[in-house]
Amino acid sequence: MQIKAYKYKLEPNHKQKQLLLQQLELCRGLYNMCLEQKQYQHISQFEQMRQLTELKQAFPEYKNCHAHMLQNVIKRLDKSFQNFLRRLKEGNKAGYPRFKGKNRFDSLTFSDGCKLEGRKLSVSKIGNIKVRLSRELPDGAVVKTCSIKRSVNGWFAVLTFEFEPKPLLKSKKKIGIDVGVTQFATFSDGTVIPNPRFYQNAQPALRRLQRKAARRKKGSNRRRKAIVLLKKLHEHISHQRADFLHKHSTAVVRKYGTIAVEALNVSGMSRGRLSKQILDCSWSEWFRQLTYKAAEAGRKFVAVDPRYTSQKCPICGFVSRENRRTQADFCCQSCGHADNADRNGAVNILARSEPSFANVAVVIAI
Repeated sequence: MQIKAYKYKLEPNHKQKQLLLQQLELCRGLYNMCLEQKQYQHISQFEQMRQLTELKQAFPEYKNCHAHMLQNVIKRLDKSFQNFLRRLKEGNKAGYPRFKGKNRFDSLTFSDGCKLEGRKLSVSKIGNIKVRLSRELPDGAVVKTCSIKRSVNGWFAVLTFEFEPKPLLKSKKKIGIDVGVTQFATFSDGTVIPNPRFYQNAQPALRRLQRKAARRKKGSNRRRKAIVLLKKLHEHISHQRADFLHKHSTAVVRKYGTIAVEALNVSGMSRGRLSKQILDCSWSEWFRQLTYKAAEAGRKFVAVDPRYTSQKCPICGFVSRENRRTQADFCCQSCGHADNADRNGAVNILARSEPSFANVAVVIAI
């Protein structure tokens, strides 16, 4: 059994929107109260959950909230503290959990009390909300949690469910994939996926909206509207990128039986001068999608050591920095083999995914 999540657009009516906003505000208040309580006394999440009964008696408005939804707010706060302590132990900079402002709490999570019935989502204490059912849940799927999220583009529901995946027909095709900034991905068979550069291409529009928001007076309605337009553009870029990654990762998994990529430290690479370009490519997200889609389809996914893949000759095994003449050209200084540099790297990545790679000698020029 595997866990997966589908996201659907909701179409609540005016009354349902008001109820959702009220529930969000109550949950935000509960989060802040529990955080304040933790600051002054050592208390576990389970003790705070037991105190919810007393909370409902003191504040009757919380009786209109589903019990599991309130419990998930406390679990969310506890998870923030766990992450804070973990980062401290790792020696990294860690920010203490903060109080949530009015526009900093945008989701409600149900472990129960939320059910998808046809094209309507039945939510406890709110009613039946219309759903744009963009895709059906898999056969036999069992919904575990439902998160209702507020966005600048409306309300969305994220259904997390458990299901039994159906593997695709077996494929003997193997592919090595080399990712880059010039070309998003180059395959060992010569296929190239161009880099769409969504963030870079949106820079003119982003600059206009950022200047527009900066000129508005702080706290005014005009500034609020300008910021909403800016958020919508950022979300549009995010949706474009997600659509691009999902389409190409799905195509790769459907076509190839073995998929080999580099085990890159994307987090470390994104601290350099090409940080914006690397983050715009979203290699980590693409590798994550390939990983879970390959497992679901019964494919083999391998992440290999990335060292010297761009400098090694796949014909004679000679490794030298001089082999990489330019960003796009590869020419072996030992045997004269020439190829596109990215495709050459993809061929080496595929070779390293083979079980026999550990027995192959590599000559490195010093």
